[in-house]
Amino acid sequence: MTTSTTLPQLALRRFRQSSALVACALGASVGFAHPVFAQAADPYYAAAVAEAARIAEGVELDDFIEMIGQASGGEGQTLEAVYAAFTEGSGVDVRYTGTPDTGAVVQSRVQAGNPPDVADLQLGVAKTYAAEGKTVDLSAAFGDELAANFNEMLLETSSMEGKVFGVYQGMSPFMVWFNPQTYTGPSAPTDWQEMVDWTNAEAEAGNAVWCAAQGAGGSSGFPGAQMVENLFLKKYGPEKYTAWGAGDLAWTSDEVKGAFEDFGATIVAQGKVAGGPFGAISTSIATGYNGLTSDPAQCQVALWAAWVPGLIGETAVAGETIDFFRVPATDPAYYPYELYQSSISVGLTDEPTTKAFLQFMASTPAQTYLASLNRWPVANKNVPAETYPSELLQEISRDYFNSGDVEFAAGPNLNNKSATSSAFYAAVMSYIQNPDSLDEALETVQATIE
Repeated sequence: MTTSTTLPQLALRRFRQSSALVACALGASVGFAHPVFAQAADPYYAAAVAEAARIAEGVELDDFIEMIGQASGGEGQTLEAVYAAFTEGSGVDVRYTGTPDTGAVVQSRVQAGNPPDVADLQLGVAKTYAAEGKTVDLSAAFGDELAANFNEMLLETSSMEGKVFGVYQGMSPFMVWFNPQTYTGPSAPTDWQEMVDWTNAEAEAGNAVWCAAQGAGGSSGFPGAQMVENLFLKKYGPEKYTAWGAGDLAWTSDEVKGAFEDFGATIVAQGKVAGGPFGAISTSIATGYNGLTSDPAQCQVALWAAWVPGLIGETAVAGETIDFFRVPATDPAYYPYELYQSSISVGLTDEPTTKAFLQFMASTPAQTYLASLNRWPVANKNVPAETYPSELLQEISRDYFNSGDVEFAAGPNLNNKSATSSAFYAAVMSYIQNPDSLDEALETVQATIE
């Protein structure tokens, strides 16, 4: 599957060495083609142009708008294709620059009093600007449209004091990946205990069922960090998960320790993870999930995000050798809640052109056109699943965005500062190597926020 470099890059300034690997995965084609920009004859493009014209009607707009984002290369071209519809419909030239150093570039521009009109940022960074009063209030500009187009809890993650400060475009949820040809576990379970029981039974039979590679250079451990967060959310719920991400629940708490221990007992324990714990920490994410589709198979399941098929490559064929189900929950009350990976676009100049562009970016026609370009799942819940050429993206869209029973939550994955993220990843690696080191490792993470 492809979901673009942008998906991990949406928060991947933290793991620079791994970003290249995941970026390659998300730019790969698994079961569907790369985007083709045949705009003139494209009804989705035409609808986006018409939406831009509607938004611009009667509004005095500037000649151009500047945006700095994280997507570059082919992924940047995909976004620019969508923004071209805004230009055609409104007459405003969108001057887009893609850079992996978005946060640093934007920070220097803000400090100099010359911010870009729009910036695509990691959520925690965007929240800092919102708290400082540097972002545009989108609720006042087009709040009704936002409420109609996006999941309520998703809007809460992009709000401060009741004011929406940003817009999501592409998003990557997390799931359990499996190979339908080799998987022997429970069918789309909602109860995590079913996965625990099956894993234990397979381990007793001599079968290690999990792939959980952690190798990513200086950012090794970040896949495990995201696995721990999934288990936390599904066991303790969104309120505690949000508190953890905000620094209000200590890393040394029983809840955080419990999520680590659940991860250790089921996913990376000896006899349960392919290659054993040492194999998990020493195997690169570039190849460490190939075991799902290899012949013979080296594992049966992996808990990670929408980019897993892209990491695997050509042997991951949607519906044949790769499929997914949502992450089961320890507490059934928390099954509807899901993690996600995404950046967020914010307005940094309080101008009609900035508001118009963000309104367009959030609109159903614009995100429908973006979906049709087949790069990644989009956040707007009203985009029809059949818009995506990829069957796998259609399935993700139906299960996570169109079903109406999913609530997204943001925690450490999106809100951590760099030092905390690095310590978190190191704690994962330390814990896999030596489970007895957990208390000390969590104290080290906690020290980064005190």
